[in-house]
Order: sequence, then C-alpha cells, then structure tokens
Amino acid sequence: MLPALLVPVLLAGCDTGTTADLSTPKPGGRWTDARMQAVLQAQDQRRTTDLCALLKDSTASVREAAALALASVQDSAARPFLAEALRDGDATVRGAAGFALGAVADSTALAALRQAADQEPDPAVKAQLNNAAFAAELRSSRHEAAWYLSYLESTDRNIRLRAAQTLARLPREALAPTAPDVLHAASVERDPAVRQFLVASLKHHASRAVTDTLRHLAVHDSLPQVRIAAVRAIGAKEDTLLAPLLLERATMDADPGVRQAAVEQLQRYHLHLDGEAIWKAAQESADYGVKLPLYGLVMKHAGPGTRVICRMLMESMRRQDLGPYLNAALLTALGPALPQDTLLAVVLGDRPAVERQAAFAASMTQFQDKLKAGEIDQKGRDAWLSDQLRKVLGTGDAGLIAAVCERLAEERPAFLQLLLSTDLVERTRGTLHPVRDLETLQLLEQATARREGRAAPPHAAPPYNHPIDLDRLGLLRDGQRYRIVTAKGTIVLALEPATAPGSCAAFDSLATAGYYNGRAFHRIVPNFVAQGGCPRGDGYGGMPWTLRTEVSPMGFVEGAVGLASAGRDTESCQFFIMLAPAPHLDGRYTRFARVVSGLEVARRLEVGDAMLKVERVR
Repeated sequence: MLPALLVPVLLAGCDTGTTADLSTPKPGGRWTDARMQAVLQAQDQRRTTDLCALLKDSTASVREAAALALASVQDSAARPFLAEALRDGDATVRGAAGFALGAVADSTALAALRQAADQEPDPAVKAQLNNAAFAAELRSSRHEAAWYLSYLESTDRNIRLRAAQTLARLPREALAPTAPDVLHAASVERDPAVRQFLVASLKHHASRAVTDTLRHLAVHDSLPQVRIAAVRAIGAKEDTLLAPLLLERATMDADPGVRQAAVEQLQRYHLHLDGEAIWKAAQESADYGVKLPLYGLVMKHAGPGTRVICRMLMESMRRQDLGPYLNAALLTALGPALPQDTLLAVVLGDRPAVERQAAFAASMTQFQDKLKAGEIDQKGRDAWLSDQLRKVLGTGDAGLIAAVCERLAEERPAFLQLLLSTDLVERTRGTLHPVRDLETLQLLEQATARREGRAAPPHAAPPYNHPIDLDRLGLLRDGQRYRIVTAKGTIVLALEPATAPGSCAAFDSLATAGYYNGRAFHRIVPNFVAQGGCPRGDGYGGMPWTLRTEVSPMGFVEGAVGLASAGRDTESCQFFIMLAPAPHLDGRYTRFARVVSGLEVARRLEVGDAMLKVERVR
C-alpha cells in the first residue's frame, strides 16, 4: 500500500522520453510579446521582486511565465507569493506555481503544496502538484528504504523512477536488508529505466540469489542499460570470482557502454586479478577503448615477463599518433612505468589538453605507488611533490591548475602552507580568466581556504554578463531542429525556447557559427550522459561569458539535452545528452532541447567521437 503522502498520479505534460516529435514549430514563440519579455528580463537579471509582482499580472500567460521564471531564480523569498499563486484562477498558473514552489520548498511550503494538491479540481494540475511535492520531499528528507520501496507500487512511472533512483543511492547499511523486495520489484517492473535503478540498488547485496540474478542480467538481458547496471552492481562487490565475468563483458558485449562499464569496474578492484587472462583478452579485443585500459591492468596484475612485453608494445604504440583521446588512454595505461621526467615533459609541453591531463594523473599515480612502497620518506615526499605542483601551477593552464587543486583536496593543511604561498596563489589566479575559468578559480579558492583552515566558500554565480539576444530568440521556433553528424550516425535535436530561451539563443549562435564542428564528446558515462562541446576537449573549457540557469518542468528523461555547469548560472557551451533518466538533475540544470531522432546513436558514442558537423536544419 502506498504511503498517505501522495497518490499515484501522472505528470501532466511530462516528457515521456520517446524520440517521436510530430509537432510543427511556430515562428517567433512566446518571447516576441513585450509583456513576456519583461518576465524574461526579470528572470535573466534575477529580479525576484519584479517576478513576484508579475504573478499578479492580469494576463494568465504572463503569470505562468513569472512562476516558471521563479523556478529558475530559486529565491526562498518567493515562497509566500508562489503559495498564494497556488490559488490562482487559471489552472496553468497553479501548475507552474506548484513546480516553482517545489524547487524552493521548506517544510511549511511543502505542507502548502500538499494541501493545494489535495484540493486541486483539475486532474492534470493535481498531478503536477503531487509530483512537485514528491520531488521536494525526496530532496528535503531522508527515509528508510521501506518508504522508497512502497512507492514502487505506484502506477505513475515518474514516481517509481524517482523512488528507484533514490533507493539505489542509499548507503550499504540501508540497502542491505532489502534484497528480497528489490529482487521482486525488479522482476515485475516493465519500465527499462526503473528496472535499471532497481538493478543498481542490488550492488550491496551479497546473497546467492542476488549474485545469480546479476550474472544473468549482465549477460542475457536484451537492454544495454540493464546490462550496464548489472555490471556495475557486480563490480561494486569486488569479488575476484566475478572478475572473469566482467572481463568477458568488457571484450564480448556488443554495446560500447557495457564494455566501458565493465572495464571501469575492473579498474576499481583493489584485489589481485588474473593478469595473464587480462593480457589475452586485451590482445583479442579490437576496441582500443577497451584494449588500452586492459593493458594498464596488465601492468598492474600480470607477471614480470608479460609486463615487459606489454610495456614494449605500448611504447611502440606511443611512437604512433592514435589521436588525442587514445593517446591519453595510452598514457594512462603506460604512465606509471614511464620516467617522471618524460611525464612532466608532456604535462609542460604543447600536446592536446587531454594528453597533458593524462600525463599529470599518471605522474601522480606513479608517485603514490612509490610512496606506498616505501621508496620515498615524508620529507622527500613533500619536497618532490611541492616542486612538481609548482611547475604545473606555473603553466597557467586552467585544466591543469584545476587538476592540481583537486589533488590538493587530499593534502594536509601543513603541506598546503608549504606549497601555496600568497605570491604563488596570486600569480596563478592572475593567469585565469574570471569567467571562462570560473570552475578552476573556485577550486583554487577552496584550496586556499583549506590552507587557512577556513570552510570552503559557498558557490557564487558570476555577475550578469551575457544578455539574451532577443532578435535571435525572436527568430527561433519551438522545436527548431539541429543535426549533429558523427561517424556513428546522426542525432537530431529540437530546441525548447519556450522554457530555456537564453540557452537556446546561445546554442543557436554557436551552432550556426560552426563552433561545434569538430568538437569531441569528451565525457561518456554509460546510463547517464554523453557530453561534448568543450573548446579544450578535457571538460575544463568554456566561453568568456556565462548563461543563467533555466529550470524547466520538462525533466531530465532519456533524450533530454542539458547544459553543463560549474554551479548555478555558469552555463556556456558544453552540453550533454541524457542516455537514461536522471531525475536528481531536475531543478538543478538547464534542459534546453530533446533528441527527436538518433538516441541510439548517442548511446553508441565513445570518448573522443567528434561532432563532424552541427547545423540548423529547418
């Protein structure tokens, strides 16, 4: 039986995740109206008071837009005004106000939202309010596993999806007693995305029934997303008896996402693996995205003779140019065996950013291994490490500086005081762009705070710096399409300027200028996202301007397209395609488009696959 908090409902207007799109785009859209532009300007400049006043406008469409704008602004000062708007005479306004209130709800606002849902006469709006309340409840409260399990009985796919994802993210001690219930739920669930999260939640169960189920799903399930979830759950157990199954999936599964997930799980193992079996599998694999990381595992787990042969083979491959991403993978595999001077030369050289990042990471891994082996004492450690990190900070390279700062998160304050002199921090800060390199600047500030024993500063959005191009926005149509051509096939996106106007205008300006042509998908996380558009190619690049976060009721379902960010109001050119639902992103990131064809192509993408061309098609 479902808890009394909510009844199972359907989210009105919710994107189902399908790729069909039969709508006819309409020129101009809602933002050509001067009254709507007032809402847009207030949202873009984060003027909460003006938006709250617009909730009283005589026109329902303006009131609705103002409510949705407040969902993007997410200012708690708007709570009483949004609560009052729950009684608006127009149903669409009530639904929008409920969505916005859910984004900023405290316990009092949540109670008002539940009450409004109980009293709402319109079934579609009632669904919106109930879903907003459920999402707010998940964000604000932690419950026992049985609470989430009870919602798996809901007839509402969105409720089951959110409950299953939250269940999968619970700690080991909370999940451990739930194995029979989760196994049953997974066996009767028909929605692939919900099944995916249920299978993921089996990662902490050690029973024979669970292990046998996971083995079967990892090999025989027809859906790659379920096989990926099973592979990850198997890997989380770090059972050497299950490692051969992971190795088999890494080399034999037809889906690149399953192969990638299996390799990543093998890399997580702290226990000794069969290095000779890995060497044999690596030799037989034709997929360099699998072969190279397996070579790295050979160097860690195989016998001396095999390691020598593997190293010689990789060194011969280094004399070739496999392309930046495979070169980076090769450096990651071979790096721990290379001289530190060789790695430092790559870090300080002019190779592509992803290669320099890989060389730096390999250098740190090798150093850590020597430290564990007792080859370096504490005094020698601090002297060598501080010297190396100073050289890297001196490059002025935003990505490398960020990598150093992330490395420093593991260090003692005493070491930070040794390394991060005031002069060095100021010189490093001076090499960074105040907007384009905002993420790196935030990491540098966090390291400085740790050095001084201060708490990390809260995220601060950059000043408003990129007004929306209203002329360009006025020419965009809801559903305007863009074609992304890759070697794996074509992906077609449809923009959603009605709910993400600034983001859509910026994407159109970049796409039509040819910015994305040749850019790579630098980040692929199976069952999550394919992300690309970074000017550096390593994820640390951006534009010298930022966009405002634009939150939409259209959630992050399969095929949704969002903008990457380093915190609220920091979006620019990097975008990601959802390979599976991720309801925990709702209300936090900008969704500006959806895939209308080619989602299967997106699921076949691998790190380094390029956007050969991105163009507006109609």
